[in-house]
Amino acid sequence: GVGVIVPTGTTYTWTVAPNNNVTGESSVSVAQNSISQQLTNTTNTVQTVIYTVTPRSGVTGNCIGQSFQVSVQVNPKPFVQPINETVCSASAFTISPANGNGNIVPANTTYSWTFADNPSVTGEAIGTNQTNFTQTLTNTTTTPQVVTYTVTPTSGDTGNCVGSPFTVTITVNPTPVIADITDTICSNTSFTVTPQNGSGNIVPTGTTYTWTVTANANVEGESNQTTAQNSISQTLRNATNTVQIVEYLVTPRLATSCTGTPFRVTVTVNPTPEIENTTAIICSGDPFTISPTNTVVNGIGNIVPTGTTYTWTVAPNSNINGETNQASPQANISQTLTNTSNTVQTVTYTVTPTSGAAGNCVGQTFQVVVTVNPRPAIQAETITACSNAPITYTATNGGSNIVPTGTRYTWTIKNDNANITGKSAQSTAQANFTQTLRNTTNTQQTIVYELTPSSGTCIGSPFDLTVRVNPT
Repeated sequence: GVGVIVPTGTTYTWTVAPNNNVTGESSVSVAQNSISQQLTNTTNTVQTVIYTVTPRSGVTGNCIGQSFQVSVQVNPKPFVQPINETVCSASAFTISPANGNGNIVPANTTYSWTFADNPSVTGEAIGTNQTNFTQTLTNTTTTPQVVTYTVTPTSGDTGNCVGSPFTVTITVNPTPVIADITDTICSNTSFTVTPQNGSGNIVPTGTTYTWTVTANANVEGESNQTTAQNSISQTLRNATNTVQIVEYLVTPRLATSCTGTPFRVTVTVNPTPEIENTTAIICSGDPFTISPTNTVVNGIGNIVPTGTTYTWTVAPNSNINGETNQASPQANISQTLTNTSNTVQTVTYTVTPTSGAAGNCVGQTFQVVVTVNPRPAIQAETITACSNAPITYTATNGGSNIVPTGTRYTWTIKNDNANITGKSAQSTAQANFTQTLRNTTNTQQTIVYELTPSSGTCIGSPFDLTVRVNPT
């Protein structure tokens, strides 16, 4: 060609200027038909190798020509070692191979890849000419899953050299995925929520929980938890007589540091009756009725939800009639008690309260102590007195009579007798019945009084006192 003279059979020998960043170059002293070598650039930048070539004509004269130079530009070709990476499910990751440590990564290297499908993982996709390797993979199981990619690197503008494919092996650890949960409890009891795998939940073995709580001023016992727990559990007290709600924001996590999206646990805390011991005082033969009322203020006092009912047992008292156990729920605590003695008696009820429709929560038992004062019960009686002699009558306890100590009397004249003088009624209670009666005849005369006995505030039934007045 123009300026080039190459006789037939020309051969070549050469020397090479060494380049430490290139392998494969060597001087050749044995004549070759062409100048050829396989060169490897061990860096990520362009390298140059310069050959000084001596041409020699063929058998015709065997003439040695003027030496010339061959300058070879060796563009870098990407080389990336296999990569193993562990990620959490649903977390984006990016791999950008770096030059060095055995890798050759020229500037502006791009990557294309394919993958071996794992049916338990979603999100894997083919990539073409990307500046780095990136994916977001979701593990749909509770165990680690593996996705293997085959990645082909291509160097940048300088040469656009395609490197050997390398593998990227991604281990996708499971991440907890838990739907919101609701629970309902009675006040003063604990709830325990342990999410289960399945039905849309992903709950790997070893999942633990921390949480924050939206405070409810009417509920006691709720608190944040910063130490990982195996379940979500607390004991809550509803300090009111109405339904209350407590909401927890729970973060699930694994020992692999894979943290799931927070979910909510909403706990409905139904009120449970809390009733203090109470007392009642009645007279024998009267009913008592205890209807506890809601008096709670700032969490203190009686908590009586609407519709609360009561059952009870009673400690028997042999001097009392009418006390019985009650197994059928009642709207209040009520019985009619009769004291068969002439002294004060008490009856103790152990009462179990149960809230109404909201939860049907059983409260702690409380006691109702009923004091049953005796009521005088005196049979009709007849006494005999002499005319003009003072009469004093006090009923005696025993037999069919119940005469409490300190019984007092009022009286009226029930059946009068015109032959008797000195008689009078008495409307102010007296310690005993007193009269001085005069029989104005010479035969026995009779007058009937109606006496009403009382002991304290307990008034007995009236009884007849017949007085026979002998003439004097």
